Amino acid sequence: MGQEGKSILTMMRHYELAVIGSGSGGREATLLGARKGLRTAVIERDRLGGSCFHRGCYAVRSLQACSRQFRDNWKSGRFGNRRELQKATLDAWMTVQRQVSLRLVDQFQEQLQRAGVDLIQGQGSLLDERTVQVIDVQGHKSTFTAENVVVATGSRPAFDDRSHVRVVNSDQLLALNALPHHLAIVGAGYIGCEFASIYRMLGAEVTLLERSSRALPGWEPEAGSRVAESLTTRGVKVLLNFEAGLDDLAEDETGVRLRSRDGQAIEAEMVLVATGRKPNSQGLGLDALGIEDASALSVDSSMRLSRPGLYAVGDVTGLSFLDSTAYSQANVAINAILGKESRLDHREIPRCIHTEPAIATVGWTESEAAGRGVEFAVASTSLRLVSDDDRTLVDPEPTLVKAIINPQSRTLLGCLVVGDHAAVIANVAAIAIHSKMPIDELRDIPMAQPSAADALIHTLRAVD
Repeated sequence: MGQEGKSILTMMRHYELAVIGSGSGGREATLLGARKGLRTAVIERDRLGGSCFHRGCYAVRSLQACSRQFRDNWKSGRFGNRRELQKATLDAWMTVQRQVSLRLVDQFQEQLQRAGVDLIQGQGSLLDERTVQVIDVQGHKSTFTAENVVVATGSRPAFDDRSHVRVVNSDQLLALNALPHHLAIVGAGYIGCEFASIYRMLGAEVTLLERSSRALPGWEPEAGSRVAESLTTRGVKVLLNFEAGLDDLAEDETGVRLRSRDGQAIEAEMVLVATGRKPNSQGLGLDALGIEDASALSVDSSMRLSRPGLYAVGDVTGLSFLDSTAYSQANVAINAILGKESRLDHREIPRCIHTEPAIATVGWTESEAAGRGVEFAVASTSLRLVSDDDRTLVDPEPTLVKAIINPQSRTLLGCLVVGDHAAVIANVAAIAIHSKMPIDELRDIPMAQPSAADALIHTLRAVD
């Protein structure tokens, strides 16, 4: 290398950690790395916070919050209040959603500034294992080096056919302020179930279509049946064993006709296709480094890619499309970078979806334990949960808690919660699983009363 090349190289910015993507996994990796003393940069090609803030978890959660507040107002007579019911509008709820996203972005920017993190806007890619190039919206290129690079570019809806005006994915639906009179949703996974609840509360006619024999096919049967029952009670038409033929639909200026493989027909004003997500793994320069990027990025248990100093976390790994997994992966990756080897244990990561009712699980499920020949006992309780949330005192919602227990060690193997405060209860179970605390000790710990956590204790106290 000539003298000119050397001088350019020495002038390059250098970081100990570069994170490509600022969604759930990228945000956690960035802030944790900076707190641990690593000189850190985060690269974001779109809006800070990624899909998580603007099109994913927090965007949908804010709409769910509007929905639940509207539902509580609708039930206000149970609280001794008499008031005129305000009409819910999608435009108003979308305004709230955007305000929430902006507030989260502001908070994240403040965290980056306090941590001394450099935010670089543009499309990031790897020129080699240590050199990152960023192209901004004006096409200007900048280059820097990093000792470690974490790829956290997230995912996008698997359906992305732009040839139809009235057939959309979740990102496109969130960009619309007009409420369809009739919304058909293809796919009764958690995304489909969440949107079914939201749009039904707004007053739209909603039909939920699922190719398998139950809603939420990736979750335990009790969870899917309770969500389907709740949606049906709210007026959602749930059609199971309906395999939609998306290649054989008819669209005109007023609506869409969708046929199943066996000839059933559904007509709707708009169709949401919620059939999963796919990783944003391409366009990062990984293929030139010998890393397969055609689908999810393959990582080891420490989140390492196949080249030294390169890591991947979050949706781009395809291991799970939930925030809790992304956070856990980010922690594992940063620990590996710091020389503190840890391994990702999926069973210790709580999973939560914000359907109606909410669902959370951690550890072994009953079906998994039975399928693997693991010895277990089951303690299950269905109760109307009263917690420190004032609403539950007057109008408690049904809550299911199912604990999977090792009968020999009397420790928790897993826990499923369906209902109010599901995440809180599952988090208590996760602590017990991680610490291997016997249930006899756990159920004797004093708890604030009333509290959601007491639902788990109540379930365990029924175990002999």
